[in-house]
Amino acid sequence: MKILFIIPYIPFPLNSGGNQAFFNMVDYLRHKMDVSILLQVQYASEAYDISKLKEIWDNVTFFVFTKKDDKQPKVHHPFYYKWLIKTKQSIERKIRRQIIPENIVFTPDFIRQESTLSTSIFKELDVDYIKYVTEVATYGFDIIQVEFYKLISLGYLLPSNTQTIFVHHEIRYIRNENEMQLFPRITKSDQLIYHIAKDFERFALQHYKHIITLTEIDRQILTKFLGQNNRIYTSPAVIQTDMDTPPQFIPCTSNRLTFVGSETHYPNLDALIWFCKEIAPYLRKQNFTFTLQVVGKWKTHIRELQHSCPEMETVGYIKDLPSFLKGSIALVPIRIGSGMRMKILEAVSADIPFITTTKGVEGIDLLDKEEYLKADSATEFADAIITLSQNTELQEKLVRQAKSKMKDIYNPSNMLEQRFNIYKQILNEPNK
Repeated sequence: MKILFIIPYIPFPLNSGGNQAFFNMVDYLRHKMDVSILLQVQYASEAYDISKLKEIWDNVTFFVFTKKDDKQPKVHHPFYYKWLIKTKQSIERKIRRQIIPENIVFTPDFIRQESTLSTSIFKELDVDYIKYVTEVATYGFDIIQVEFYKLISLGYLLPSNTQTIFVHHEIRYIRNENEMQLFPRITKSDQLIYHIAKDFERFALQHYKHIITLTEIDRQILTKFLGQNNRIYTSPAVIQTDMDTPPQFIPCTSNRLTFVGSETHYPNLDALIWFCKEIAPYLRKQNFTFTLQVVGKWKTHIRELQHSCPEMETVGYIKDLPSFLKGSIALVPIRIGSGMRMKILEAVSADIPFITTTKGVEGIDLLDKEEYLKADSATEFADAIITLSQNTELQEKLVRQAKSKMKDIYNPSNMLEQRFNIYKQILNEPNK
């Protein structure tokens, strides 16, 4: 059984939930299937990451596309040309220094600037990359699986005699809807782009023979969206968790709050903007002192956020995340997106209580006030933080019941076997 995975990102190092999920899936499947992976190098550092991955996965075949450097134009006077380029760059730097920076994170239209709406319509892929994918796809694979919206258009190119799968980590039109609800106003242009992008997503998905979603609710949404019930499967992302051991609960007695996620995924940035702009001020009005430790890679907007919320500190990548999280309350103030929130699984695995929104817990079968606290407005979220911080008995109850529930419904071994069974089922179906 030969399978080719095509993904737009290098799934290493394991510094994000997405990387961990893909790594764990392939690490399991490589002992049961003939696995190949097609990767695209965009930065020099990624070549090193791939080399480390090859050392770990010595029985996986790697196809690595490296974009050729753009050819320099022919010029009359090369040295003079180089001098002009350097002069131009110097002038541009001087111009940028003259501009007084704005606190753009908190401007009304920041969400529009950062939203995925404008990037949801088909974006042309590199010509050489298309040729490379097209060639590799002819190497006799039984299954070719594409992941992430960035590559959704590849379904138009894959061989008709191969079972093709698209793994939809996050339904794009749902995310666009969520983000548009936060716009100061929705323009006719926004509506136009939204509907065109929604149609593109539908037609692109129809060029795959099978679709895998991470949650049952996403499967139901796509069933209605595409008008078909068959060949759409649910297979959750898998991270290595410690659900089998009894909870090692450490109460949060110091008002220590934690958030896990990097700013490269905009829903994480939006979550912290919402916290800093609306939730934190309410906490201060209630004379509630706290610290918020942010785990993950943050660089571009963190100073603006910390200026607004001095209680927040970044701690970067933490290797032993469960140990670090213990004794804290996890915040998941997510308002945007679909799919599965790995940060919730990480909180449950670390034996810490968490507070989230309806959107944050979407697709995970946990009960409000029994296994977590739900809050959908800023005041509700702040009140939940205060309530949980002051009640260690409630903290322990949520931790123990969430762990018990997740042990029953989220067993990594069972989830990995479930994905393998989906592949076996697909290969037994007619190749239409």
